[in-house]
Amino acid sequence: MKQLLIGVLLCVLAGCVQSPTKNTQVVDDRPGLAFDLPSSSSARYELLVDGVSYGAVGQYQAGDSMLKLIDGTHQIELVDGGKTMFSQTIYLGAGVNRIVKVRP
Repeated sequence: MKQLLIGVLLCVLAGCVQSPTKNTQVVDDRPGLAFDLPSSSSARYELLVDGVSYGAVGQYQAGDSMLKLIDGTHQIELVDGGKTMFSQTIYLGAGVNRIVKVRP
């Protein structure tokens, strides 16, 4: 009887123990790049970063959304019909968001 009581007591105590929980968060500290464009017509320019096309620059306008890149030095070009309209070399550090002002 004593052993049964000890067994029941151990089961009750084991049921009261809360299993540990783990909370994991992933932080995206890649730098962001957005553009301040002078007109809506320039929003159709093709964006090239280090020679790779990222589509129309209009989708990365300041205040709307940012293009996330890896940190380091990048060559930014805006191309319209094969003609380079804007070109700039920039450095982006980790966690830094930058707005590039495009002026004619």
